[in-house]
Amino acid sequence: MDENKTLTPIRILLVDDHNLMRRGLKGLFALNPDYEVIGEATDGLQAIELQEQLKPDIILMDIDLPLLDGISATQRIKRDDTATKILALSAYDHDTQVLGMLASGADGYCLKNIEWEELLVIIRLISHGGVYLDPRIAHKVSHLLKSGSFAVETNTTPKAVTVLSERERLILKLIAEGFSNKKIAEQLFLSPGTIKSYVRMLLNKLSVDDRVQAAAKAVREGLI
Repeated sequence: MDENKTLTPIRILLVDDHNLMRRGLKGLFALNPDYEVIGEATDGLQAIELQEQLKPDIILMDIDLPLLDGISATQRIKRDDTATKILALSAYDHDTQVLGMLASGADGYCLKNIEWEELLVIIRLISHGGVYLDPRIAHKVSHLLKSGSFAVETNTTPKAVTVLSERERLILKLIAEGFSNKKIAEQLFLSPGTIKSYVRMLLNKLSVDDRVQAAAKAVREGLI
């Protein structure tokens, strides 16, 4: 086996109606053999068409798109039960956009002012089944959860729901709202050690590495 052989690159579909943004991203990806841009779309309808044709590993999806917005495009792509991952890459963090993308099944949400090296790490994380929320987006979601302004409508029951007990879902909700283990323990009249065990079990059941990813997956899949 050739030790110098490059692993199969992550295949990316860029969806953005700004030519400069697409060209800039494509040029940066071209410098890294681990990533390959296989297509570009300028609107949501074209994104759906190219996804069906090219079967990318991940789509970088803008939200404000002509003909069909990124939220609707994401919903239609995910509705087909495709293995393609979708990362929202937007300049805005409006409530309707954040909640719309997560409810539509997006695997992550980043703001466009993210650092390049960080974006590469997030793309690799999501392509391997992880989920990601920009910390500023996670804070916004936490606030909306606390205020009761967030409701996710889904047509299917996520598999993870069937393996979470009522207490586990409650702890997951408190995690998403930003409570520490100590605060959760105080609310539920349990020891911090017990809560720590619950959190560890939740991370394992949700197949995530940390609390932020757990909160993102909970919101995205309507687990809370």
